[in-house]
Amino acid sequence: MTNSQLLLIAIALISILAQIQAFTTPVAFRSTHIQPPSRLYQNTIHKVPDDDDTSIPFLDPTSNGFIECYADSIAIVDGIEYTIGNPCDTSVSLCYFDKGDNLVPIDLDDPMMDKIFPLCASIVEDEFGEELVLERTPQTLTLVGELEEEDDEEEDDEDDEDDDVSDEEEEVEILLSFEEEDVEYVLVRLLDPVLLVGKASEDENQHKCILLSEDEADKIMPALEKMFLEYQEEIDSKSS
Repeated sequence: MTNSQLLLIAIALISILAQIQAFTTPVAFRSTHIQPPSRLYQNTIHKVPDDDDTSIPFLDPTSNGFIECYADSIAIVDGIEYTIGNPCDTSVSLCYFDKGDNLVPIDLDDPMMDKIFPLCASIVEDEFGEELVLERTPQTLTLVGELEEEDDEEEDDEDDEDDDVSDEEEEVEILLSFEEEDVEYVLVRLLDPVLLVGKASEDENQHKCILLSEDEADKIMPALEKMFLEYQEEIDSKSS
């Protein structure tokens, strides 16, 4: 093989190596600038427009029950989307009076609820017919139907009574009462807002949210509360 032929082969090899280097170098360059995980996601929260009346089912994965909610706001924490919603229907609670005449709410998973809920649901049906239906929805009982609004005079009287109520006590309105085995039970409407938090469903074909487990709530709620307060402070500062 002549020197000229070797020279041509060497030039060809150099050309091929140059092409390979040109192709691979940008990839290597980009890989050295990958952001650390802490910078990949930015935690954000935004308010859903008040005129958005789309109802979203919030699913309880443990019972497969669900509660329909309107979205109040949407937050993204560590790349995961969370929807903060309030129930479409009236939030209510079953309570009883203890020996000290204190109003005690019954937990949804309390065995007492299994016994008292059917009785109360039957009374609601007898009292209101098809106008109102009591449902055992996840995280809060709900009353489906339109409740009559109180008169202004009644509200003023209750406001005067509420002056004696501590800030830690939740405001409620008694809707009905009944007795069972010498214990007085009441169904009350929760006057304070009820907010539920759910993760976006992995099923992109269905617009629904998955309610948080206790462990998930313990981890995410502090961050959501902090974001919500900061967002509210920002809104208040802009409006002042």
